[in-house]
Amino acid sequence: MSDYQVICVCGGIGFPIGANGAPRIINVGRALQATGIGFRVLHCGPSPAAINTQTSGVYRGVPFEYTTWLTRPQNILLRMLVYLRAAANLTLRLWRIRALRHRTAVYLWAMDGPLVLYTGALCKLLGIPLVQEMNEWFPAFSSSVFQRWLYRRPIFARATGILVISKAIERRVRELSATTNPHLLIHLLPSMVDSERFVAASPSRDDATETISHFLWCGASYPEDVRFLVRVLALVNREGYRCNLRIVTAAFLGWTSQTIFDYAAEQGLPPAAVHFRVGLDDYALASCYKSAAAHLLPMWDDDKSRTRMPNKLGEYLASGRPVITSAVGDLLDFLVDGDNAYIGEPGNERDFANNMISVLQDPTRATRIGAAGQRTCVNRLDCRFQIDSLSKFFVRCIEYRKGVTQPAEELVTEPGRK
Repeated sequence: MSDYQVICVCGGIGFPIGANGAPRIINVGRALQATGIGFRVLHCGPSPAAINTQTSGVYRGVPFEYTTWLTRPQNILLRMLVYLRAAANLTLRLWRIRALRHRTAVYLWAMDGPLVLYTGALCKLLGIPLVQEMNEWFPAFSSSVFQRWLYRRPIFARATGILVISKAIERRVRELSATTNPHLLIHLLPSMVDSERFVAASPSRDDATETISHFLWCGASYPEDVRFLVRVLALVNREGYRCNLRIVTAAFLGWTSQTIFDYAAEQGLPPAAVHFRVGLDDYALASCYKSAAAHLLPMWDDDKSRTRMPNKLGEYLASGRPVITSAVGDLLDFLVDGDNAYIGEPGNERDFANNMISVLQDPTRATRIGAAGQRTCVNRLDCRFQIDSLSKFFVRCIEYRKGVTQPAEELVTEPGRK
């Protein structure tokens, strides 16, 4: 497979440190590299995370390059020029490889916005197969006319294949593409993680002297999750259990730390009850995971949660510390309450608070549940289990010929299957 190459086109997430998408891109890339398929990243637009200081380089074996500079201008006109430059450089780079189009696929990490349409049109023009990432169902986030239109036809029409993160998304893609693109290839790729990195990590030295337990939430968006966790933390503290909430984020998107501090004060929490760690690299993040009493992953009884399998889940579980989450979506395929996770009713603050209290009341049981969650992760979500099926999927997309390739339904892979 050494003659094949995959180019990941992404925008706005930050690379190599950024939103939850960056680790998934790296794991996909390393899985493909393990079979001899070349892989590199083109980041189309500036980075939202200040920790990214290089416009090109190699991170954990994955080459990357920004198609523009790193800083996002405040001035609207300058910002438009930056994105125009990014699109022009993306066009130039893909144009240069058009002679290799029969051995190349573009892996598009964008699920909304003009980049989806532009990259799809460009790949069609150049004859390069396009693999669309779909790890969230964006109409669940927005009711915009553009979003509804994009998910009715265009996002499927120009794709050769689609990577989906949940069975719910897989069903919708199959239904919506039945008439638009009946030969679309679909591959189910759940939350995946390089578990060895998190299993082998040591607890952060900065946490060694802490006398109060802390719970951890990691992310860059979802402010409603953070507000929920602040309210839950207030419930736990009112029950007489002293603990903190640590928020780990690469960058703030749409909200600030002061907003959360103000909200925590409204709930009666002291200033030290919520604290932030911003811009950690992957190694510091793995150590930070090891120090938590438990990891928090609130989910909701809504379309957004039912179609998700958060990318951070694999990292949480791999750390060996217990995960507190909600009974919704594909998580229930491998997580069992009281066995390898703490699971409550979606959106139920009292359930969530009770599970946090259970962790504090019985640390030995919490450690046992965390260890069971780690074993589940290693056996089900480790990226090494995906190497063979993922590489075969991308090869099929590269070698795609309408009416000749095997039907899409035969390409769906169950999570954790070797």
